[in-house]
Amino acid sequence: MPYDFAENEFELDPQAASARGGGPPRKRTGIGVLDPPFPPKRPPGPIPAAPTSLLWRIAAALLLAGLVVMTFFVLFVVH
Repeated sequence: MPYDFAENEFELDPQAASARGGGPPRKRTGIGVLDPPFPPKRPPGPIPAAPTSLLWRIAAALLLAGLVVMTFFVLFVVH
């Protein structure tokens, strides 16, 4: 059965804009949040690093080395 095009009698007509809002559209409030119009202020002086003791650095290095060795054994050593 072929389709017969029937024109919709409830077709919407274009409406004129409101007379109260006759000026230019408002600027959205979100403009400039991700891309500000001026660069952000930089803190004075260098950014201080978090102090870590030598003991924590050695412990982190040993932990990292242990993870590398264990990964090597898991990947390359045949059971």
